[in-house]
Amino acid sequence: MGGLGKTTLAQLVYDDDQANSHFDIKGWVYVSQSFDVKVILEKMLRSIDRDAQAGPELDDLQAQLREKIKGKRFLFVLDDVWEETGRSWETLGKYLTVGAPGSKVLVTTRSTKVAEVGVGALKSETSTSIVKSYYLKGLSEEECWNLLVKKALPEGVPQDPQLQEIGKQILRKCHGVPLAVSTIAGVLVDSTDPSTQWPSFLQKGLSSVMRGEEDPIMSALQLSFNHLPSHMKHCFTYCKLFLKGFRFDIQTLVRLWVAQGYIESEDRGFDCFKTLWWRSFFQEVWVDELGIISTCRMHDLMHDLADSVAGEKIVRSSSLTILKNIPLKTRHLTISADDSDEPVDCGDGWGNISKVRTLICFKSLSNNELEQVLNNLLRVRVLIIAKRNPNFGEDSSVLDASTLPISFDKMMHLRYLALCCTEWKKLPNSITNLVNLQVLKLIDGKWLEELPRDTKKLVDLKHLELDPVCPAYLTHMPKGIGGLKFLRTLPVFAVGKRSNNGNHQRQGAGLDELKGLNALYGELTIKGLANADSPRQGCYVLKEKPHLQSLNLYLGSSDDKVDDVTFLSNRDEGILEMLQPTHSNLKKLRIHDVFEGAKLPIWLSGLTNLVEFVLKDCKRCEDLPPLHQMSSLRKLAIKNCPLLKGIDNDDDHDEWPRFHNLSYLRIRNCPSLIRLPTFPTVEGKLVLENVSLAPFSRTMKMRRGREGHSNEYACDTTNIHPLIPSSSTSVHPLSKLTKLTLKRVEDDLESISGPDLSSCLVSLQELKVQRCIQGKKLPSSLCSSVYLTEIFLSWCITIEYLPPLHELPSLRGLNVEYCFRLKGCWWKKKKKTAGNDDNDNHKDDGDDHYYNFDPLIQQDDEEMEEYWPRFPRLSRLQITGCPMLTLMPLFPTAEDNLTLVGTSSQALELTMKMKPVAAHHHFDSQQHSTTSATTTTTSTTTDAPSSSSSLPRTALVAPLSKLTHLKLWHIYDLESLPEEGLCHLSSLIDLEIHDCPKLATLPPAMRRLTSLQFLDIDNCALLTERCKQEDWPNISHVPCVLLNKEMVQDTGRVHP
Repeated sequence: MGGLGKTTLAQLVYDDDQANSHFDIKGWVYVSQSFDVKVILEKMLRSIDRDAQAGPELDDLQAQLREKIKGKRFLFVLDDVWEETGRSWETLGKYLTVGAPGSKVLVTTRSTKVAEVGVGALKSETSTSIVKSYYLKGLSEEECWNLLVKKALPEGVPQDPQLQEIGKQILRKCHGVPLAVSTIAGVLVDSTDPSTQWPSFLQKGLSSVMRGEEDPIMSALQLSFNHLPSHMKHCFTYCKLFLKGFRFDIQTLVRLWVAQGYIESEDRGFDCFKTLWWRSFFQEVWVDELGIISTCRMHDLMHDLADSVAGEKIVRSSSLTILKNIPLKTRHLTISADDSDEPVDCGDGWGNISKVRTLICFKSLSNNELEQVLNNLLRVRVLIIAKRNPNFGEDSSVLDASTLPISFDKMMHLRYLALCCTEWKKLPNSITNLVNLQVLKLIDGKWLEELPRDTKKLVDLKHLELDPVCPAYLTHMPKGIGGLKFLRTLPVFAVGKRSNNGNHQRQGAGLDELKGLNALYGELTIKGLANADSPRQGCYVLKEKPHLQSLNLYLGSSDDKVDDVTFLSNRDEGILEMLQPTHSNLKKLRIHDVFEGAKLPIWLSGLTNLVEFVLKDCKRCEDLPPLHQMSSLRKLAIKNCPLLKGIDNDDDHDEWPRFHNLSYLRIRNCPSLIRLPTFPTVEGKLVLENVSLAPFSRTMKMRRGREGHSNEYACDTTNIHPLIPSSSTSVHPLSKLTKLTLKRVEDDLESISGPDLSSCLVSLQELKVQRCIQGKKLPSSLCSSVYLTEIFLSWCITIEYLPPLHELPSLRGLNVEYCFRLKGCWWKKKKKTAGNDDNDNHKDDGDDHYYNFDPLIQQDDEEMEEYWPRFPRLSRLQITGCPMLTLMPLFPTAEDNLTLVGTSSQALELTMKMKPVAAHHHFDSQQHSTTSATTTTTSTTTDAPSSSSSLPRTALVAPLSKLTHLKLWHIYDLESLPEEGLCHLSSLIDLEIHDCPKLATLPPAMRRLTSLQFLDIDNCALLTERCKQEDWPNISHVPCVLLNKEMVQDTGRVHP
């Protein structure tokens, strides 16, 4: 049954924090009744990579998708599936075999047969495990009543028992379906007197509609539709133009309603949408970071309702032949993409198209076809001709602007025009004949250099929507654009340059034309500010624009060859100062592109509600205004400011100021910056690159907040990680930080070490340390969080020691690259063992004491295995260019990817020789016992590896039994692969062995690797010869074998 909440439940799973941490890749695909494997693969690819350029062929699609998901744990949701034949599922499944263990496909369907047959075929093809099929049931009577009260009775449960009983009788007609309850509640919420109106609704409205109906749920939805005002009915049925599962851009939808005359203004349009949303005609509404509702979907049952009530008035077709025989009643028409059509020449058969008010065509039209269409669209109000549009969800097409028909002047009623202009550099000026045009949308216009010269004639234009990449090439705005007083959307304003031919005439509009565009709303990018005229007193071009929320300023550079630093500084400071965007609605400000001034404008300090501030390429700025006084500031990024010394140049402080609500901070290439307010509340991401560690160290060393100490840090604990004990009345600084990157930091990393600092980064999940060349140790204070799942260490050429990373219970990914001095001292001394005396030269003088545990001294294999440290959950391990790293903790749980390049083979050999252990041994033996929070984390925050989570506690798990990808390059001490360990690699798919000169043979145990699909051996002289002769029987079962870059076997066929 539809409307039970299957998609809603899947969305909750998809968005869950544990799913985000467990899966490397997530994608959502709406399938519906057409189970086209090629289309599904394309949607999968685009769901994980929006910029993917997939070719039209299936082979190209599946190759790109397999490359994206190879060796990674993925989650794909296939929503609303109806395909019940196993063959199509098997075809889809074979393209998903390269993912890492633990990958999942979540399917929602109304069909029991899909769950049994289709998903079963997918399971057998991909070797994935299915825990259970979940069959959703309707809500109980009590749950239905609670939902009705919440949506229809804002004052709470009525006291009248008789009214309660009537409400429950109404709900019984909904059969426990949440969608039906919500829509009925949307009708009842308008009741001014429930005691009289509810009984009438039950007896007359509800009963009359549901009498004799086979589908009571659709009847309930129909009743809700019947109670809508007339204009809302038109707005709702208009959505039939779009396919099921389509995600609506709400601003676009409202503008289409206005263009059709269903509503008078966009403000009323948004009110209309909110009412329809409240009444459950729309769902899955997404709200952006500024709190603006952005996109939504329509439930399939609601789409069926729109289809039913619209009838022939609104038609969808996949063929251009519909143009030959448009139904007489049709007023709105969508033609979807279908490359099978032949060219259409309707001759004189265009009669009914003249009555069409909406034409949305996602077809490749020739100019001749387009001209015929335009000549006959006499009453059209909305015209969309494009094959790729983020708001319309189709593919791409190209219209030739140089030969575009000039018949626009016949469409005098046109209010909304959207054109795909992929290859256009300029628009035909004939568009400006559309004097009633309200919206001009240019799709994919990345090469656009200029707008029509007579744009000023479009006096009713409210929205000039350009592709986000347009600012890259747009050189100037047309003169007179400042006269468009109703213009609300203008994504970019390019200030034209003055010519150098003596008259200095400007190309296009000057910056002063912005002054009259006071209706501008949302985001505005101004580029080429350096081309602006010298500022005039009182010419504040942005001062009267209270609806701007985001402002991007690109200074650029003029053609004037000026070497006077003072002149350039004064010019840029004056230009920014005359902008004056002083309104409280401005939430985002970004200043880019070589600002020559020494100080930022005074008005910056007045933007008290600023949420995000980005400053880039300010070559001469030394000080910034007191940004920490902006109480709403949550995101701060400062990049490429080489002379910047500090924020707030007032040195007369009794204590260091701090940012109060900052959640994201990135400082890059500001080597002189040492005065920075502390930032204890940063919780999302902290990036410090080529900058002093002093502000970071100062923040870390802030003491916990206590009452009566104003210079100490205290904050609300309600938003701390849910598994951190909530009994604390205060928290440490940076206790919410989840991602930390330190790059090209010249300070000694040990400056941020200390026994108390590990309490700061308790929520850290990802740590990256790159090109930090001071200090021999990675401080344990950076990597002590029990939530730490990923560590990346690269080009830290002085580091010799690492803290005990194997004690991290959640660590799943470890990547160490080009740390040439890194040795095998990775754990703290806990007990005296052989080979560890008091004179161990690997100890250090800090708070962490390391020693080198040498397994070769151990005489008893069982004792070695008992005490040898190991990673409890490590899934991905990559060690590259660490030649001195001979010893490290073992990694039996590695399952996704194991890459060893330019390092020792000893840890691999020891891991492969480990004996099988109980499924939960890794976790039991390595679990912390310091706090209860640690135990909870191990079991709940990170999903247990598939090697143990699905097995009984008594089951034995062999080391590396779940490993899928193994890469061994430049391992010069590798002489053999242990046969007793090699046979455990039962899940291995890819094996690469390059430049291992001492490896001479592949043992017979290779024959047991039945999952192995690809074997690549290169520059291993001894091994290559044996593989061609004596060892060939051991590898002949592998479908693809590559020896010294020569494919000797491909899909089981031996090449000559």
